[in-house]
Amino acid sequence: MLVAQTSLSLSVWAGLLTLGSMLFLPSSPWWGKQIARLGSKPVVLWSLAGYGASFLLLAMGCALLSTRAVSAPIGLGILIIARVIYGLMVSAMVPACQVWALNRAGEGKRMTALATISSGLSCGRLFGPLCAAGMLVIHPMAPLVLLVVAPLLALAMLLPLRGTEPQPAVARRNARLRIDCLPYLLCALLLAATVSLMQLGLSPALARQFSGDTAAISHQVAWLLSVAAIASLGAQFMVLRPQLLTPLALLLSAGLLMSLGLAMMLSTPLWLFYTGCALLSFGAALGTPAYQLLLNDRLADGAGAGWIATSHTLGYGLCALLVPLVSQSQGETALIAAAFSAALLFVAMSGVIWRARRRSTLSAH
Repeated sequence: MLVAQTSLSLSVWAGLLTLGSMLFLPSSPWWGKQIARLGSKPVVLWSLAGYGASFLLLAMGCALLSTRAVSAPIGLGILIIARVIYGLMVSAMVPACQVWALNRAGEGKRMTALATISSGLSCGRLFGPLCAAGMLVIHPMAPLVLLVVAPLLALAMLLPLRGTEPQPAVARRNARLRIDCLPYLLCALLLAATVSLMQLGLSPALARQFSGDTAAISHQVAWLLSVAAIASLGAQFMVLRPQLLTPLALLLSAGLLMSLGLAMMLSTPLWLFYTGCALLSFGAALGTPAYQLLLNDRLADGAGAGWIATSHTLGYGLCALLVPLVSQSQGETALIAAAFSAALLFVAMSGVIWRARRRSTLSAH
């Protein structure tokens, strides 16, 4: 739709999307420090303001380009500014919301707090495409208008809520990244890469069974992504909210479930493919709060959330680098196998964390 409305090529839009995502790398750790210094609520409000401003500029740029009111370079410049604002401001959203939820929940409900944020993200992934499809019936630009209005509604809801106090200077000193934090960040990177490779590998894997029937493949991919979102919600409501497992047990379970799910997706039967996708998504939903809570034992909450967000972005970037390499050397059907390899590395890194923490516990005794 955006390509048709603006007459900009798909590669230009891909570059714009990548620009916004890559700016998460430098900005997420910086926002993590601001969360500790200012408190979570101001950072969330700033992020929502940036979200609204970025999509307002994006909608204006698209509207001006579609009506030929400005030249292509000027319109592209507006879109670039919009994506820069998005990358620099929206990178604070999830870490700040997570820390705010953690502080409001208290020490005994930390996993439940993270599950609340994760379930909100999963609901967005599940219902977001449906909302966009409904808005497209009204007008091709209507989804962008919805993205401008949504942060305004969120701001109106959040303004009356009580914020959290900034962390004291002593706690903020615990925000510096240390070498013993790297295994947790590598887990975050590998999980993001695993899920991204799986999602990009869905269509090529299904092409073997549907003989290149594009409509049937698209239909199956939509169903698979819905199954993945439902499985993620199931993990959050059945395991994370009741706090049935410790963070370390969650991390180990996540690696095993992701590996088992991808092994099933390598098989031919379609029912195994669906089951594997659900298992992978269930495991990935367990993994994210696990390594975040474990990292928070070593870093201040805000700093930990910021570095986790950076690691997720690096994982998406690693996936973007691996896709052409794997496709050229092994073919697009090997993307699921590449995701399986990343999941095995996640299992290995989880084992490293388990061994290090077990050794630390034995030393303490």
